[in-house]
Amino acid sequence: MHDIARRIFSSRGRASIFAVVLAAVTILAYRPVWHGGFLWDDDDYIINNELLTAPDGWQRIWFSLDSPSQYFPFTYSTFRIEHALWGLNTTGYHWVNLLLHVGNALLVWAVLARLGVPGSWLATAIFALHPVQVESVAWITERKNVLMGFFFLLTLLAWVAFVNERTRRQWIFYFLALIFYVLALSAKATACTLPAALFLILWLQKKPITMRRVIQVIPFVILGIGMGLLAVWWERYHQGTNRGVFPFLSPIERILVASRAVWFYLSKI
Repeated sequence: MHDIARRIFSSRGRASIFAVVLAAVTILAYRPVWHGGFLWDDDDYIINNELLTAPDGWQRIWFSLDSPSQYFPFTYSTFRIEHALWGLNTTGYHWVNLLLHVGNALLVWAVLARLGVPGSWLATAIFALHPVQVESVAWITERKNVLMGFFFLLTLLAWVAFVNERTRRQWIFYFLALIFYVLALSAKATACTLPAALFLILWLQKKPITMRRVIQVIPFVILGIGMGLLAVWWERYHQGTNRGVFPFLSPIERILVASRAVWFYLSKI
């Protein structure tokens, strides 16, 4: 028993050391961001965004079409809270983005470790330190990425616990996963892709995808499709993407434009 306890403690000790070192190295790697300024459309999101200061701002963030971009109510809610705390001082906004990124890296590690993926520590380090992440961390407007990612990963972690037969009170984790998913969607609609990841986790764990599992995933699919359709409607009729060049693209050209994005990001990686 003593040897077993020592091995467990040793394993937890190594994990704690890795987590602390990874967090410290990531924060140091992003040192130029600590006191960075506003970039590009940060003025629309923060400087000139009356939703962050208006008395009825909370209501308009969640229940109006007044957003200067897409429907990101959770993201704008964090900006409103921060605007009340430190106004237009960019340091606070950048540190929140950075700490969310560190949290995301640790969550990636937790998910991969729970799935038993070999080399999870290396994948986590690459996720935390790869330069492709700089856009989401150093650009205040991209809070929607790191915030969505944080609750996306929490959803996956809750799902892993739910489908684990050894978990006590499994349904608590199922409802937690739904709550986290709603928060992820309200940070950025891109989270609508999550249901595919839920099936992927079942496949990685060699668990049968039964009708029972499909029924359990359906609420996530409904939420994802609903937010996805809202984003499409918002872009087309509120942001005006039905005007300009888009109506003149043929179906083949649209596929080529979308396909280019895949190769663009692979090249950046």
